[in-house]
Amino acid sequence: MRICFFGTYDPNYTSNKLILNGLSRNNIEVIEVNVPIAVTKLDSQEEMSWSNLLKRILRKYKMLGKIWSQRKDLQRSDVIYVGYPGHFDVFIAFIAAKIFHKKLIFNPLLVIYTGFSEEQGLLKKSSLMGILIKFFEGTAYKLCDLIFADTPFQKKYLENIFGVPEEKIKILSIGADDEFYKYHPLNNESKSIKVVYYGLYSPIHGVEHIIEAARLSQKNKNIKFIMVGQGNTFSKNYERAKSLELKNIEFYHHIDQSLHPKIIQQADVFLGFLQKHPSVERIIPNKIYQGLSLGKVVLTADAPVIRSVFEPGKNIYVCQAGNPQSLYEALSYLSQNSQARKEIAQNGYQLFKKNFTPAAVGKQLGKYVSEIM
Repeated sequence: MRICFFGTYDPNYTSNKLILNGLSRNNIEVIEVNVPIAVTKLDSQEEMSWSNLLKRILRKYKMLGKIWSQRKDLQRSDVIYVGYPGHFDVFIAFIAAKIFHKKLIFNPLLVIYTGFSEEQGLLKKSSLMGILIKFFEGTAYKLCDLIFADTPFQKKYLENIFGVPEEKIKILSIGADDEFYKYHPLNNESKSIKVVYYGLYSPIHGVEHIIEAARLSQKNKNIKFIMVGQGNTFSKNYERAKSLELKNIEFYHHIDQSLHPKIIQQADVFLGFLQKHPSVERIIPNKIYQGLSLGKVVLTADAPVIRSVFEPGKNIYVCQAGNPQSLYEALSYLSQNSQARKEIAQNGYQLFKKNFTPAAVGKQLGKYVSEIM
């Protein structure tokens, strides 16, 4: 089996590294046809302007020359897999797939239309840009022979919102890179715990609930919060924490990514989604798999999609979505019960090793590819 990894993807971006690593661990040959462009973090209105959007699209057409220069590589590939982020690359890949008679595969990971409207609040669905993005995104999915959704709930969403045929969608977990998020066993038997938030401060993460839980925790000297990253809602939440004069929370927002592992490995509890939001009902964020890979207790908002994969209290811990009091109570329980922390963390790690490593994800991907060849 030869898979052509195609597009303007950044090969060092987490999701691409995971897939490439997973395919390699399964002895699946990968041929890269790539013009790398660094991933843009679209977390402001300015980044979503017409001019910036057009610039990003035009840069991607460098791939046309790449198709010609690597036409022999494309010819000897079995399928074309579009790397992340590749929503616009799909249209170019479709041309190559037709020319060379190959099947076309795409793993969107992010639904642009929903992500920037409902989750980030940067796009109005009724705007001209919103209408066009929905149309072109849906078209991109339909051009593919196979696309992936990370959960059955997300699969149904793609069917309902974009009209993607059910038979084109397969379930493929996001997983986590266990070489970057290295296992660091939970050996802390004291009542003092470190609670880590690691992410891009998307509104859907519910960071404001973490800040409020930190306020509620001020009298509980056993709970300390560590915040790693920055993004959309960072300034608002950082200023809120400062105004409350919280002494139990520490921010790492100007730290190079290469230093992140050393910081997040300190966690006893690793936070997932905490917001009450429709997306929380259907997707499992990569931060959950990252926490599992690290060997930590993952604490996230309770939702049907979580219970479809995990057993709360056994291999994950949950609180009520959008409820800082519930988050504080969950942390208080975990603080007081070191044995429960250890068992939940270990069970979660064992589940990760079985289903969510790069090798496991790559094996499943290879199985799906073989079915359409």
